[in-house]
Amino acid sequence: MADQFATVMRRFRLRAGLTQDALAQRSGVSVSTIRGMETGKRRNPQLTSVRQLAAALGLDDGEQDELLR
Repeated sequence: MADQFATVMRRFRLRAGLTQDALAQRSGVSVSTIRGMETGKRRNPQLTSVRQLAAALGLDDGEQDELLR
């Protein structure tokens, strides 16, 4: 499941044309947290962080649900 989250997270970030650093600045989530999420090392991210990232990525409701699953 963590691998799926990492894949979805990376796909949305790349689609937005953002680096991990740029997403960190836009979302207020640290770059190390984003890196951990995308590599699967951070297996249980905080819901608040995921919601901040979804907002910063401009995800619609369906995309946000995909990320939260």
